Amino acid sequence: MKKNSWWSRLLVGAFIVCAFAESVTADQFGDFLYTDNGADITIYRYTGSGAAVTIPSKINGKPVTSIEFAWREDFTLTSITIPDSVSSIGNAAFLWFTSLTAITVDANNSSYSSVDGVLFNKSQTTLIQYPMGKAGSYTIPSSVTLIRDWAFAGCGLTGITIPDGVTSIGNDAFWGCAGLTNVTIPDSVTSIGNDAFWGCAGLTNVTIPDSVTSIGNDAFYSCTDLTAITVDVNNSTYSSVDGVLFNKNKTTLIQCPEGKAGSYTIPSSVTSIGNGAFMFCPLTSVTIPDSVTSIGDGAFYYCTGLTSVTIPDSVTSIGYGAFYYCTGLTNVTIPDSVTSIGGAAFLGCTGLTSITIGNGVTSIGGDLRNGDRAFEGCTGLTSVITGSNIVDDMFWNFPSLTSVTIGNSVTLIGDWAFAGCGLTGITIPDSVTSIGHEAFRGCTGLPSVTIPASITSIGIEVFRGCTGLTGITIPYGVTSIGDGAFLGCTGLTNVTIPDSVTSIG
Repeated sequence: MKKNSWWSRLLVGAFIVCAFAESVTADQFGDFLYTDNGADITIYRYTGSGAAVTIPSKINGKPVTSIEFAWREDFTLTSITIPDSVSSIGNAAFLWFTSLTAITVDANNSSYSSVDGVLFNKSQTTLIQYPMGKAGSYTIPSSVTLIRDWAFAGCGLTGITIPDGVTSIGNDAFWGCAGLTNVTIPDSVTSIGNDAFWGCAGLTNVTIPDSVTSIGNDAFYSCTDLTAITVDVNNSTYSSVDGVLFNKNKTTLIQCPEGKAGSYTIPSSVTSIGNGAFMFCPLTSVTIPDSVTSIGDGAFYYCTGLTSVTIPDSVTSIGYGAFYYCTGLTNVTIPDSVTSIGGAAFLGCTGLTSITIGNGVTSIGGDLRNGDRAFEGCTGLTSVITGSNIVDDMFWNFPSLTSVTIGNSVTLIGDWAFAGCGLTGITIPDSVTSIGHEAFRGCTGLPSVTIPASITSIGIEVFRGCTGLTGITIPYGVTSIGDGAFLGCTGLTNVTIPDSVTSIG
């Protein structure tokens, strides 16, 4: 759904490692797969099943300088010993070793060090990896200034003490630490990375100090018990009201914590609802003020308890997956002010029975023609009123859709627009100049269609399989009838073809 979301980075990371593994020569030394770089060796996979593993310092007389273990899940490995030859360890190299309790570095290593089984850089200013199998509480050494990406990801920690010297918390640093019940972010921290506390389900509240100037995407998402994000009043970049996170001047709503239930009214100062702002929230209703002009990507993603939403006339854009799987919604009115609707905007809204689309929309799914699954999976949809063009596949295979009203501002009915729908009747206005291929294919309940005089050609298989169609009048002005236009229309008893037609497919 989102360009910087946790799952997209996981997939990218997995792809990079798999691609790396495929691109190198599959040399093997004991339980290790490696690549020979000429002067040195990179180990990229451990294939054994041992509990305690020691990385060799040399293979074939060449020093092992790099470890790239990332994205390998292992439930048996409990300890890793790193030799003094290693000068490069891949990001999150030991992330999925779920039983790992200790990472030990040779004291003579010039790049890395370890303390109590935790991996650091040599000077211990960067905490690189806390073993996933090491549980309980942990106090980060006072020498640390940077918590690196994925440093504590997936750990079973229940408590963490971050010292005042830490200035940066990396991307995914505490990702999936579901047992973490509290965390104090010290005044020294200036940046919190993308997905930094993603999946920390035990957190109930978070306080952002005045020093923080950057909070990454999805930093506190999937924190299901989180009821409040509180920002120090002296913070120059962020603010909070009733536990909801905003930018400083409260024009952008950044995040409503997932533990916040009931109803919520967005402040009138807000002009933008940020990407994922209400993601997974159990709210039943949200009031959007007239000041809001944009609803971001995934803004109400998986808000399954949301039963109603009113989109004000001020809104001009609805982002990708904005109401993705909002299964409680029953009807939506998109005002004339909206010019763009992102792909998958209402995907999976199974409770949606009616949609009204204003006449201002010029782009659905980032394309003038392709709907990019904007309404896919709205299986309960029975009624559509639209003043905007009906783009390709927009309502493809909606058997419950029986009623469609097309406004006089519509000029295009795209390819497969209503294919497989349960339409019982339709009026196409004179404003429509183009009907795409297979637009009404398989609409078996459609008894008749009046084609307006504005149409000059009937495309390929437009009415194929419309078995309920008994008669059709083709207006003067139509010059061509495409291949299979009425193929399988077994109920068709009469067709009037004007002399303007010069080509029949």
